Amino acid sequence: MRPIVDHARGSRLAAAHHARPMFLDAPASTDPTDPLSVDRNHAEAFILTLAEAMHAHGVAAHRMEGLLTLVAARLGIEARFYSTPTAVLASFGALAEGHTCLVRVQPGAINLEKVSLLYEITVRVIRGELGPDAGRTELDAVIRAQARYGPPWAILASAVFSAAAAMLFGGGLREIVASGAVGLLVGGIVQAMRRISARSAVVEPVVAAVAAIAAALIARATGPLSTLVVTLAGVVMLLPGLGITIAMTELATRNLASGTARFSGALVQLAGLGFGVAFGTALIRLLPALPPPPPPTAWSFLELTCAIIPAAFAVSTYLQTRPRDLKWILGACLLGFASTRLGGVLFGPELGAFLGALVLGLASNTLARTLDRPASVALVPGLLLLVPGSLGFRGVVSMLENDMASGAEATFKAGLISISLVAGVLFANLWLPPRRSL
Repeated sequence: MRPIVDHARGSRLAAAHHARPMFLDAPASTDPTDPLSVDRNHAEAFILTLAEAMHAHGVAAHRMEGLLTLVAARLGIEARFYSTPTAVLASFGALAEGHTCLVRVQPGAINLEKVSLLYEITVRVIRGELGPDAGRTELDAVIRAQARYGPPWAILASAVFSAAAAMLFGGGLREIVASGAVGLLVGGIVQAMRRISARSAVVEPVVAAVAAIAAALIARATGPLSTLVVTLAGVVMLLPGLGITIAMTELATRNLASGTARFSGALVQLAGLGFGVAFGTALIRLLPALPPPPPPTAWSFLELTCAIIPAAFAVSTYLQTRPRDLKWILGACLLGFASTRLGGVLFGPELGAFLGALVLGLASNTLARTLDRPASVALVPGLLLLVPGSLGFRGVVSMLENDMASGAEATFKAGLISISLVAGVLFANLWLPPRRSL
């Protein structure tokens, strides 16, 4: 996708060229680390390509704008950036004499392997080890590369994560097995529907309805089980808890347009899932009544910790991480989960989420500073296991079933936990910031 250049100030461009500071027109230096040796057009092309790539692979607005500003300053270019979930605006030059470029991108799924590769290329350009032309060539190669884990791996990851989530939601062995089967079915449907872009907009209602119907049929065939736990665990990969947390982080960092748009999109996704469950449940009620569900299973802390291990591997596959990062992701997930559980016992679930996010953020930033890699490699998978998407989902389902009191309570708790997670991450960035903004 080629960026669109806005020539609304075209009559001023010639004058702007002559009005630029003299060092921009100085002869190119032979020193590759000298920012004055960089050709301005090539540098701007690199910056726009980098913006497009980061946007397409799920980088949050505040992190993207921070890194782009750093790159532009290193290349000796005055620039300002404005990111939304569907576009990035880049203004180069003085306010009254520059030009503005629009990069239009559809929101993409998070791909942590490509984020890491983009970060490494950017660091080499910042250090002067790589010129903008060569950097843009490498960026294009990263953008064109196929995802490491294809649809079969994504379907398997959905089944594993659903089974682990059922245990975390208080399900017993029967719910764990049923959730794995429903997760496998949901993963296959999602992959099939997303191949046809015209149907991707209705993927959440469809798979939620299928998950609710499948859970009820399994309960009827195998005996009593909690259909709500199985349904919730079956669609756990589609819950927008991480999107809501990122949106609130953007709002807290004053990226109001991006945060508001992302938050609205997450709410629409959550409403679609809730509608699908309500529709599937209504169809099941046409059949004879199901047996009452069993009480929740009280798993020990050690047993729940063991469930985090397969969940971490499933999340790593879902987020397209590099195999060499698995050990850091597993450690981050275990650390975040243990800290959240400890905080929940000591201070309650809301402050427990704050403690978990704080410890996870500090650990991720320490890893980023030590190994010079993106903090998001460890932070995002850990947050994905902490975000309260399940509470928001239960709230929407309760409201659709006219249980407004329970729905409002669950939704309010989900909001409080999301705020606690955002506060924990922001305090971690304040006390121990990563080396660079990514």
